[in-house]
Amino acid sequence: MTGPQEAGLLRRRRGRRPAGGRAELSGCWDEWCGAAGRGRHAEVGALLGRLLALPAEGADQERAAALAALTAAPPRLLLLLDRAARAAGTPEARGNDVLGLLLRSFAPDGHVREAAVEGLACCGGPAAVAGLALRSADWVDPVRARATAALLVRSAPEEVAAAVRVLLRLAGRSRTGGLLADYRGLLCRLPHRRAVRALVVDADRAARRFGVALALDLGEYARGDLLRTALRDRDQVCRTLCAQRLLDLDPDQAGRLLLAGDAAVRALAVAALPADVPATRLVAPLADRARMVRATARWQLYGRGEPPSAVYRRQLGRVGRSTPVRLVAGLAAGLGECGDAADVPALMRLLDQRRSSPPMVRRAALRAVGRLAPADDLVALLGPLAMDPDPGAAREVFEALAARAPAGVPVEIRWIGSVRPEAAVRRAATRIATAQPRTTARPYEQSSHGPR
Repeated sequence: MTGPQEAGLLRRRRGRRPAGGRAELSGCWDEWCGAAGRGRHAEVGALLGRLLALPAEGADQERAAALAALTAAPPRLLLLLDRAARAAGTPEARGNDVLGLLLRSFAPDGHVREAAVEGLACCGGPAAVAGLALRSADWVDPVRARATAALLVRSAPEEVAAAVRVLLRLAGRSRTGGLLADYRGLLCRLPHRRAVRALVVDADRAARRFGVALALDLGEYARGDLLRTALRDRDQVCRTLCAQRLLDLDPDQAGRLLLAGDAAVRALAVAALPADVPATRLVAPLADRARMVRATARWQLYGRGEPPSAVYRRQLGRVGRSTPVRLVAGLAAGLGECGDAADVPALMRLLDQRRSSPPMVRRAALRAVGRLAPADDLVALLGPLAMDPDPGAAREVFEALAARAPAGVPVEIRWIGSVRPEAAVRRAATRIATAQPRTTARPYEQSSHGPR
């Protein structure tokens, strides 16, 4: 089978229609919009050229696919297309549908943009509203005034979300004035509550944060929703906003928020604990894996005149085989942040090679010793641990030596660091070598033998 019959069979196998390849093009708009959304000028220009080349008649399916891809693309893409369309010689878009009006709203000619805004004001849907929001920052006063007036009368949830996504990207432009604040005030009115609830679950991160903050101000969240969002939401800003509002309403929820996976939420919970909370209840926050949580817990003790270092020493003295590894590592890290040189022997017991402490504990203890030990004793304390099998522990050893005692590191330890497989360790060993006096480094560097 050859000729036209074979060509027709191949087209059917690939799922293409013979006339013009329209089915093939329809599936490419998402890909083209995604590539242009990364900000490369060539990709943005190519997408704009494809959009302007679309015929106005007989291409309804293709124009609908292109408009749908633009609507689903990140809001930044509209700003990029608007900037690219200002170039001299850009042809005028064809068609009186939403896509044609949106493309003509990018035109360099202010009269063309004004006519396009008037057309978009009579159209519905997220794409039309996004175009109006973009023109609300136009540099021509009549265009900007018409776009703003048309934008402020939209109340459908999907249209409000499209407007907010673009307005948030334009908030830093002087021509927008207080439009975002005005639009926020408009959403506070009762008819727009559905739109606020839609913003709370919007896929765009900036719009969702805007919606959550607005919903909190309007009292749209119940306490159960606040707790659930603070513990499980995928966005850190939304978690923090809801946690702070929950603690403002009910400080007794601090105990439940201490179990949150977000360190910022745990820090807020620790700060909300009562001033007379027992020190034993602060042990877990004092040994938290996050530094900001440990610091907040220490401030609780400082506020009532109790030194946190005493709590750390007492708890480290009670460490046994059954103590959780994470707790021991947190206690060592916390003591290194508020202790003194007298705490070094207790920390060195965690580094005893006969006890074989877990890597997490060794890293925290080494970091603490590197901070607290006198510089003159640092090489004697950490030098024997330069060959620790854990990469993180070895990194802590050489980082401490490079930062506080580079001139006293013997050549053998420098050589160990230079041949370890970890790049961070080799960089620290290089910093130690550059700080060494040449008179001490020259005899070994001229020798062909390795250290014994």
